[in-house]
Amino acid sequence: MGPRRGADGRFNPRDKSRTSQGKTRAMVRKHTAPPGAADDGSLRWQWLTIQLLESAAFTTLSANACRAFFRIVIEHTSHAALENGKLIVTHPQFVSYGVTGEYVADAIDELEYKGLIKVRRGRAGSGVAHPNRFTLTFVGDHEGAPATDEWKRCTAERCRKWSETDRKIAADKRGRVGRKKKVPLRNPEIPPLRDSEIRRAS
Repeated sequence: MGPRRGADGRFNPRDKSRTSQGKTRAMVRKHTAPPGAADDGSLRWQWLTIQLLESAAFTTLSANACRAFFRIVIEHTSHAALENGKLIVTHPQFVSYGVTGEYVADAIDELEYKGLIKVRRGRAGSGVAHPNRFTLTFVGDHEGAPATDEWKRCTAERCRKWSETDRKIAADKRGRVGRKKKVPLRNPEIPPLRDSEIRRAS
């Protein structure tokens, strides 16, 4: 097959599809494009913008927070990006992805503080556990709302504040959640008898 010609039968010099350069670019696009979805979902993918990857919120993440972020992204893509806002990642799932067990809560707090996720806190009671539910802020949610992008408002100064003071404040706050004030079962002091009670006893 010869070079592609226009409607008038003339050779179109702008057509690069048959040139060496055109073929190379076509192959580059083919082999750098996102993969097609596999039946088991293992080839699903999620885009990340340069703006996000170069942001103060992202570049200052601790190693544990970075792993926790990508584990939530994996959960998001595993649901075909349709469940953002209802994403559940358990403590063992974070740990199996490389987050240090004792720092899972710390990593989640850091991601929330820097605006990369929102967390609807779960609770436990009556023998039933209600897990945390996560929302990635750089993409829209399961109700069709657009991305909220709180991470864009996280400055370098705010990131420093997390490292210097606010991380400890968040940890102290976690330690107080669910901690009930102990109330004695009974008054340890025996009140003195009233005069009327003394007279009756005598």
